[in-house]
Amino acid sequence: MAERSRTAPASTFVIRFWREWSATQGRWRGRIEHVQSGQRADFVGLEGISDFVRGFGIMAGDQISPSQAEE
Repeated sequence: MAERSRTAPASTFVIRFWREWSATQGRWRGRIEHVQSGQRADFVGLEGISDFVRGFGIMAGDQISPSQAEE
């Protein structure tokens, strides 16, 4: 009998980006939310998005190339 995955078959995330300006420079910030759980996190770099998604067991150890993602 095959072992069932603990990861849900589908998850939905909402990601928002905005630009913040300071006297010297601007930077992009964002917030990501997992729709099913309502959990959310703020981030400054793209690594924050990946870390948040991996926290749900999604993409854990998976390396998907852009060409595979389009399939």
